Amino acid sequence: MVMERIDANLLKKAITYAAFVLRQNKKVVDSLNVFPVPDGDTGTNMSLTMDQAVKELEQVSSADLKKVADKAAWGSLMGARGNSGVILSQLFRGFAQGIPANKSSLSSMELALAYKSGVDAAYRAVMRPVEGTILTVARETADKMISEAKRTNDLSIILENTLKYGEKVLAKTPEMLKALKEANVVDAGGKGLLFLMMGFLEVIKNPELDISTAYQSSVVDSAGDISYSKTYQEIKYMYCTELFITGNAIDMEALKKELSSLGDSMIVTGTAELAKIHIHTNRPDLVLGSSLKWGELSNIKIDNMKIQHKEMIGNSVESNENYDKLYDNKSDNKKIGVISVSSGQGLNEIFSSLGADIIEGGQSMNPSTESILSVVEKTGYNDIIILPNNKNIILTAEQVKSISKKNIHVLPTKSIPQGISALLAFNPDVSIEENILNMSENIKTVVSGEVTYAVRDTQYNGTQIKTGDILGIIDGKLQIVGTDIEEVIIKLVELMTEGKEEGMITIYYGSDIEESAVEKTVDILTQRYDEFDIEYYSGGQSLYYYIVSVE
Repeated sequence: MVMERIDANLLKKAITYAAFVLRQNKKVVDSLNVFPVPDGDTGTNMSLTMDQAVKELEQVSSADLKKVADKAAWGSLMGARGNSGVILSQLFRGFAQGIPANKSSLSSMELALAYKSGVDAAYRAVMRPVEGTILTVARETADKMISEAKRTNDLSIILENTLKYGEKVLAKTPEMLKALKEANVVDAGGKGLLFLMMGFLEVIKNPELDISTAYQSSVVDSAGDISYSKTYQEIKYMYCTELFITGNAIDMEALKKELSSLGDSMIVTGTAELAKIHIHTNRPDLVLGSSLKWGELSNIKIDNMKIQHKEMIGNSVESNENYDKLYDNKSDNKKIGVISVSSGQGLNEIFSSLGADIIEGGQSMNPSTESILSVVEKTGYNDIIILPNNKNIILTAEQVKSISKKNIHVLPTKSIPQGISALLAFNPDVSIEENILNMSENIKTVVSGEVTYAVRDTQYNGTQIKTGDILGIIDGKLQIVGTDIEEVIIKLVELMTEGKEEGMITIYYGSDIEESAVEKTVDILTQRYDEFDIEYYSGGQSLYYYIVSVE
């Protein structure tokens, strides 16, 4: 029997099975990522995005075609993770917009035109579209689908020919992107899109296909995106102390030296006229006394971290109620909220102590649109600045702007050091516009570095990389390939400080690094860079041995 039209039930079934096929092949797609670091891989992000679409579709019982398309679009938007997930969600959004209301079914040409509408929406969502990616495969297959629909009404033939053509386009992507050719892979997002088309086609060819297995283990509750540690640890310094100093001749170095003996996690930044202090201490009175020598104090904030820690992660915590209360309490003192993506207990505490609310996520666990939106809506602020701290999360954060009624600004921070640097310039007493300007300027002053490991054999920028090699990355570019973690971080700092005579080097060590190893490395760096202030903190991040900033 020739299938010439698709109705609501068949569309729902086809989308659900397409998600299943992608889920079954997500590791294949993940393996195509060019950059061989542990990351929020393309296949995983696309699959989780589709799983949320399926979850929404499960709630559709009517035979309303438009409603099915709208639900899939909404679910994919809420579940969108990473750039590939966002692009996929925009394909669904445009597809839904391309379906007229009150339609009980679509002809082959109407289906092709709706798909083309999705491609147009995806291109509009990306500021600088790059050819050789999922966008290219989507555009070419949409054009092919329309061309095939002009020749026949048989959906099976149309989709089969479109899929075959898509495979040819995908095979050409290495010729469009140098990085793909060098790594000898095709585009991961494009491959993921073809897996979705394969699943869709299978249902069109066999409408009676049993897809009950497609619903099994398909969706994780989005609330699980944000995780909270429930392990209580003894806190050495009890009071998180923050303040601003306004003066005329603040000596930053003298101030740092005087405060350094009063606690840890100390950050002192600013100018001779305005300084910002953050320190964990048992003697906030002495911190205030030392600060008073340099000028007038304002925005003084002293929090008992032991009480906060017990409230948030004590043995009695069985839900996220205390987490919600923490958000509510924090919003009482600020007109503008800052939300930061972070991963690792140490980094979370640093961001939180600097005044940010936390979204758990980062490398290998890109948060979804819904998880970011959930934190946005829980806060009491109308003006909110989001710090993605990862280039693969920026586009997801941008989607929240179109959903929330709050005034949201996404500062495109691409690394943890950029996020911390931005927060150091944050002042709740000035306007949102002035904060955006100051925070954006601060980002420009920091160089970000990372030390991690290779997850696969590949070639990058002419360098052969083997699984397990230690990688040094500067501002997103792979610069060092080695076999020893300490050697790589020392070489990394050398490259990051080139051309600089003085400044600050800050090291955040991960969960796999012992403090004794950090101390040894810092001793070596201190001898080499005596004009630089060197600080180190436990970041607690996984996968990345070190995160480094140079300012």
